[in-house]
Amino acid sequence: MRPHPTPSMHHCRHSRQQRGVYALEWAIIFPVFFALLYGIVCYGLTFLVRQSMQYAVEEGARAALRYPSSTIIGSNPPTWAFRSLQARRTTANALNWLPAELRPAESDINFTLCHLADTACNQDTALNPALDCNIETPCLVLVSYRIANYRQGAIAPAIPGFGLLLPASLQAQASLLVDRRML
Repeated sequence: MRPHPTPSMHHCRHSRQQRGVYALEWAIIFPVFFALLYGIVCYGLTFLVRQSMQYAVEEGARAALRYPSSTIIGSNPPTWAFRSLQARRTTANALNWLPAELRPAESDINFTLCHLADTACNQDTALNPALDCNIETPCLVLVSYRIANYRQGAIAPAIPGFGLLLPASLQAQASLLVDRRML
């Protein structure tokens, strides 16, 4: 039987150099992996907030039409101001899970009503409670919410240099076509 040779000095030196190369490779690759992981997390959380906002304003628009006018014979139908309040509350309640910086107050949620043919109508148009919706002139209910400075209060922690990955603002808008038969 032949005895195993002892490791030579050359072999030990080569092993130590190889460990140094691994450390150098890791130091180069780690920031790339970290940036990729951070980008995925930031994008995912931003997408979650945006989709939650969209769901909330859609629920708010549906809540505005939840109370039909003929629930009790002889009773007055709910006013648009009441429907606006219901839409805003429903939207705000659906976004209660957000951090305080992103969570809307009821006054931050826009609600408006306009005729379908009114091309100047948008989410910033003031509510006209006297607007009449019928078969000939259907109306559009618009509910929207905007986070003006999302980058400042984003859920993902800000890392210098990576803030550009986040959008400056987020907005969600929902609209429903309404005629008096639905109310």
